Amino acid sequence: MINVTTKIHDKFSIEFKVGFAGSEQDSVNDFTVNSWIFVPYSLDINPATYGKEQFYRDVKSNVRLITPSYRLSEMVEGESSPLHNVQELLQKYLEQPTETNLSEYNFHVRLFAAIFKSALRNEVADLIFLQDQHRLTDGCRLLESHITQVLEQYRAIRTVNTPRPEVDVYAYADEFLSHLTDVQVNKLLQHLRQFSSNETGTAQSLLTDLLLHERAYKTQQGYSHLEEGDDNGNRELVLRHSLLKKNIESALYLKAAAEPDSQAAQQLFFGIAAGIAMFIYVLITLPLQAYLGNYPLLILVILVVSYILKDRIKEFFRGRFAYRLKDKYFDNKTLIRFKGTEMGWMKEGVDYIDESKTPEKVLSLRHRSGMEADNSLLGEQTLLYRKQVHIDNEQLRKHNRYGFSGIHDIMRLHIQHFTLKMDDPDLALGTVNRHGEPATIHTQRIYPLYIVLQFTHDEQTEYRSFRITSTRNGIVECIETTS
Repeated sequence: MINVTTKIHDKFSIEFKVGFAGSEQDSVNDFTVNSWIFVPYSLDINPATYGKEQFYRDVKSNVRLITPSYRLSEMVEGESSPLHNVQELLQKYLEQPTETNLSEYNFHVRLFAAIFKSALRNEVADLIFLQDQHRLTDGCRLLESHITQVLEQYRAIRTVNTPRPEVDVYAYADEFLSHLTDVQVNKLLQHLRQFSSNETGTAQSLLTDLLLHERAYKTQQGYSHLEEGDDNGNRELVLRHSLLKKNIESALYLKAAAEPDSQAAQQLFFGIAAGIAMFIYVLITLPLQAYLGNYPLLILVILVVSYILKDRIKEFFRGRFAYRLKDKYFDNKTLIRFKGTEMGWMKEGVDYIDESKTPEKVLSLRHRSGMEADNSLLGEQTLLYRKQVHIDNEQLRKHNRYGFSGIHDIMRLHIQHFTLKMDDPDLALGTVNRHGEPATIHTQRIYPLYIVLQFTHDEQTEYRSFRITSTRNGIVECIETTS
């Protein structure tokens, strides 16, 4: 199964979070993701101005395990709970203080915090979705109870017998849990404030008391927290929380070592494309030079035109080879490892593709308007970004207690290079209002980018399409378009 979520990461980047989860019965799973990126010609994005190296600089991918799914109430109850694993591995290290046992303990502490983050985020999102005040209030009471239970039982692990390295990872996770509680509970409080009933007021008081308790706990433990008027301290706090997040989530991230994929064979085919173009160039120019030997200026013009033609012919054949060989040859191959064991690989490649080679289904999802289709001045460049993922399920299941269901490929596409040729975004348009008086309306000049994603697994194919609206100042919105 493949699922994808997308969001605006910052004003110049879009994040696509793609989850690859195969069947538990399969020993291996293979997935294919093709991304067609449609860019207006006016943005001057083409092979000469925006090559492979630039594209890969603008694309950042992180490969990580899918966070095990737990409810908050399940995190501390029973022998299969994440908290029990932390306690068991701490005891194992205290009895046998080896580097291996220390590494396992550190891993499970970080994983506990990562599971808490996912569980808390999902349960808060479920509550925000509710509009029924009675169900919302009951849900908030239950959430407060579960958060308190998880935090108290996790913090009860601290012991004077714990050596310093464990105290550090324990404290990092503890501070991270407190920070997550602050962020998510405040988000829920904002939702509750739109209601004015006594019932939701009780829930607000309960959650506010939880935040005040956490604030006092942070002060007691020496953890930093937001302070009004303390700009320097708050900036440092944001930096610290970012570092904590990276430290905790390192438990889920897989080490990826990239290497070129079939470069020799790929360059051979591209060399053939260049050879064909050169042969046509010579075939045209040699006879003309012999026939027009007395007209050097005309020969010069013909040579320039022929050279341009040769370059276009080379790109034409290169594009055809790239499309026909797209299932065999890629630019890079990334080996995926977990705890030193290879779990699979990921291949990626990108090329400019002629529109005639783009599948009809993809073009229909592009939703091009009649005006765009009929006006050649509003044509587009099409980038095809291809990715294949191979996962060894047996190895994945062998190295954990949680039964990881698959991996996430988190891709961020930075579009700042795409905005360089955009016009000034601020427009002041003159008009008359409904009373016939002169008026000025301020608006923005926008540029749309379209991305169509194709996912294939077990001979099943599905599509998702997105419209990214941007200006020279950054991304305005990202919406999924209907099929």
